Amino acid sequence: MSQSNKNSHLILKLVLGLLILLLTGGLFFIYSILPEKVAKSIVDRAKVHKPLELVPEKYGIKHEDVSAQGDGITLSGWWLPADAKDKKIKGTVLLTHGAFKNREQVFTRALFLVKTGYQVLLFDQRGCGASGDSPLSGGVYESNDYLIWTNFLKAGPHFKKPLIYYGFSMGSMSALRAAVKNEGVDAVIADSPLANLKSYVSRRTMGGKFSAFPGFLNRCLRAYDFLSGLTLTEDDMDMMPVVQQLRETPVIYFTGEGDDLAKSEEVRKLFEKTSSRRRRLVYVPDAGHEETYDKYPIIYQKSVREFLADLEKKK
Repeated sequence: MSQSNKNSHLILKLVLGLLILLLTGGLFFIYSILPEKVAKSIVDRAKVHKPLELVPEKYGIKHEDVSAQGDGITLSGWWLPADAKDKKIKGTVLLTHGAFKNREQVFTRALFLVKTGYQVLLFDQRGCGASGDSPLSGGVYESNDYLIWTNFLKAGPHFKKPLIYYGFSMGSMSALRAAVKNEGVDAVIADSPLANLKSYVSRRTMGGKFSAFPGFLNRCLRAYDFLSGLTLTEDDMDMMPVVQQLRETPVIYFTGEGDDLAKSEEVRKLFEKTSSRRRRLVYVPDAGHEETYDKYPIIYQKSVREFLADLEKKK
């Protein structure tokens, strides 16, 4: 072999060795280091409770600070009596917010409902706001909050049917899961629910495009379980099997057409998989993830009123 060929062969071996080294290092980072970073970012963010700043009375409605115990956690909320001028209370709504937020995120929705004649229990999900510490579980354990508050209301003097579970983002995932557990709920309002674990990891974490890599999401979840003390699986985080169990519970979904997190096509699939025949889907034009109510409140309110009015007719 000529010296020139020997040099070319050596260079090729060096290049191949370097490529193998880079590939091995890249895979090690993607499957060993990055999942832990993704998990830690979520765990750390969930430890920070967004403080309450809003005072309901400034908006012309009364409120009572309430708390409930369950699962070893203290939950905190506001009881907002209905503004029923004709003294007829139309029903009871349990309403909550999305991940890392607090009840103030959905206060305008509560305000609208109160003025429509519904009494509202507006609460912070576990691990958020003024409620007790708890690791984020994507609605799996947070769904129990609805059940705890339902029992709280039933033990008091103010409970009135119909009972509506209403949530935004992760709160809507919690509401849908809770409705499966509680046959006594009369309807669900699900605003911008995420379809699965990939929806969040791929769009709101440094995991990004690596979410498409085989086994990456499972690695992230294993790291998250280790850091949080939970035992979640990818199947636990999938909302499709959940909505298939809703049977005849009336459900209305809201989705923003510009939502980059809970994308409209994914919410539509949840709607299509929902087993209840009494289901509705409302598209809010141009709305991003936190804009479904604020972008076109008149359209939003009209859709909710019609849904609840239909519920009243079919009691």
